[in-house]
Amino acid sequence: MTNDQSSAPRAAPRSPFHTGPSLTRRSLLAGAAALAAGIPATASARGTGIPFGAAIQNEYFDDLGYRQLFTGECDLVMPMNELKFALVQPERGQFDFSRADRLLAFADANGQSARGTTFVWWSTNPPWLEAIEDPLDLERALVEHIERVADHCKGRLTSWDVVNEVVAHDPQEHRGPLRDTFWLRRLGPRHIPVAFQAAARADPTARLVLNDYDLEFRGPRFDQRRAIVLSIVRQLQKADIRIDAVGIQGHLYAHQEIDVEALARFGADLKALGVGLLATELDVIDFQVRGGPAEIDAAASRVVGDFLDGLMGGQRPETVITWGLTDRYNWVEDVMPRSDGAPCRPLPFDADLRPKDWYGMLRRRLSQA
Repeated sequence: MTNDQSSAPRAAPRSPFHTGPSLTRRSLLAGAAALAAGIPATASARGTGIPFGAAIQNEYFDDLGYRQLFTGECDLVMPMNELKFALVQPERGQFDFSRADRLLAFADANGQSARGTTFVWWSTNPPWLEAIEDPLDLERALVEHIERVADHCKGRLTSWDVVNEVVAHDPQEHRGPLRDTFWLRRLGPRHIPVAFQAAARADPTARLVLNDYDLEFRGPRFDQRRAIVLSIVRQLQKADIRIDAVGIQGHLYAHQEIDVEALARFGADLKALGVGLLATELDVIDFQVRGGPAEIDAAASRVVGDFLDGLMGGQRPETVITWGLTDRYNWVEDVMPRSDGAPCRPLPFDADLRPKDWYGMLRRRLSQA
């Protein structure tokens, strides 16, 4: 992911839903929204405060230390990949919930809550889905998927990432405010309200979340992305389609500046709309930090602290979730490795399952909120 730090003025983003004739008033307004669910309780396993959670993976579940870490540290667990489209429905009409059910049963046995990710994403689509060319059949397949998966998980999840990473990476360099995806090309912008309506019907008690990345940094590109998210929220509300919260992924670059004031304004703007906020995929990408573990962790503490200042500056977040829990298993090592060959340290516990200083800071901030 690139970060545009240009200071040149940019035009206001166009309305993401109004990008062409493919989104009709009928398709946007069809169906009544379900009643909004209440904000989840904030009693933490470590005391009263904002719940802390982490994304967990089935393939590492046989690692006893890994499993025990989630048992002892998390108020909430989130299956990282196990509820994504291709893993749940690899062939049309053939659903496999075995991996997700294992993790949800683990959470239930430990008195932890859980949440789901994701119904609509540009990635992890099975080949059969992307082979559908008829828009009506594709919309039918999407709705059927959401209804089946949400119904299977009903009562076990506090919230769902209904639509994930829908905003264009750089809205000014892109032809529109929405990311150029299979969903956008086949269904147009209406795939967003269609997904939210289906999720609201299928599980009226789960909170419905629009999830995206790069909403916390300083610069015109990030201002544009925040504005587009707010526009999507307002348009869903105008159409009486329920959206309960926005998820900020929080993949933080240790060398990148958090715009604390802009992030706080973003949270306040959402609060004014009656929409909550949560951090869904927090970790720290350190490939540009020089030095060893002490320097890397100090940089991580700074950027996480600034992120929390902005996140909490506009409204009280519903939860904070890290994208994994231990450096032993992380995505950053494969995608953005350090040039010096040193291990990446993106998560709150190191590869030996020892907590880092920034994890202690994070938990103190959550417990005091």
